[in-house]
Amino acid sequence: MIKTVFILGAGASRAAGGPLMYDFIDNAMRIYRKGEGGWADKHFENILSARKKLQHAFVKSRIDLDNIENFFATCEMASLIGKLSNLDQKTVESLPESLRYMIMRTLEQAILFDINGNDKYIPSPYPYDTFTDLLIELQKEKDISPLCVINLNYDLCFDYALSMKNFKPEYGLGKSNPKQLNTIPHYKVHGSLNWIQEKNSIKANLVKPLLMERYWERLGFNRGREYPIDTMELIFGPHKWGERIFPDPVIVPPTWNKGWYQEQLKTVWRNASEALSSAENIFVLGYSLPASDQFFRSFWSLSTISDNIVDKFWLFDPSTEDNIIERYTSFLGPAIIERGKFRFERQKFTGAIRSIAQYYGFEVNNLVDR
Repeated sequence: MIKTVFILGAGASRAAGGPLMYDFIDNAMRIYRKGEGGWADKHFENILSARKKLQHAFVKSRIDLDNIENFFATCEMASLIGKLSNLDQKTVESLPESLRYMIMRTLEQAILFDINGNDKYIPSPYPYDTFTDLLIELQKEKDISPLCVINLNYDLCFDYALSMKNFKPEYGLGKSNPKQLNTIPHYKVHGSLNWIQEKNSIKANLVKPLLMERYWERLGFNRGREYPIDTMELIFGPHKWGERIFPDPVIVPPTWNKGWYQEQLKTVWRNASEALSSAENIFVLGYSLPASDQFFRSFWSLSTISDNIVDKFWLFDPSTEDNIIERYTSFLGPAIIERGKFRFERQKFTGAIRSIAQYYGFEVNNLVDR
């Protein structure tokens, strides 16, 4: 029975270089224009062509082409009906696949690792090392453990940080065991860069710590800098530098409705739902609950039908939007809102780590906002 749940949104990976929902496509196009698309170049080109065609839709309808969730849903629909302006049908039907590869490559190039030439292993993307340390310490506290992470992101920041601590993520692709030693349940409800489709199942490949020396020598740095690392290397090692990853990564939009995804990710969602139904402490970090995400609202409502009493629902997000509190209070029930369980802090991921650590009596050193 899970007592404490951490929900990570896109804002949690911002300090590591990760894009947000509203600027994801801008970041992707920047990577393509800089010639960093690599093995995914043709997929960037397919998405760029689709985006240009969709500009014409503004005459009769409104589509937010800058929001990755909305754009993903539009590409899925175009593939389903086999039509997007005068693009050939083969290209249209391949748009969801191209978008998955574009997302993968964008995250690979955006998330940065510190190549400093000093450490034995390459450190985790900032500030996931500190976040993971905090969770490991909280896991020892009987009043708030077991705990889990529900991750709305595809990136491997937390996965790598766990590997650096000799911990493993328990993805919930099968029956979950939150009390298993040296593991933390990590439910990635929209898929993950290191998950692949194998026939009728999903295979999760564990990431591994990377030796600093190999990268320092290969890149020829004379001073430390932050550098992107491909998914292939994180799983199989530096000798896979620049290689294409998998034939079909499991990357699913929040608006997905295809039968295959529903069936294969069902156990992940059920484990995440079970965790929310028993949680006494819920910390939401970097997720502003956009109006387009009706999926999460339904998931929350159904998951929290239980006799369990929530003690804390804390939201940390740096958003300056005036209605972010209203968005949350409009779907959280009176047992949370009217009894003072809801707390909002306009904080980045780093600030959230400091606040939670301080509340539970832990010290966090050398953690600066980014």
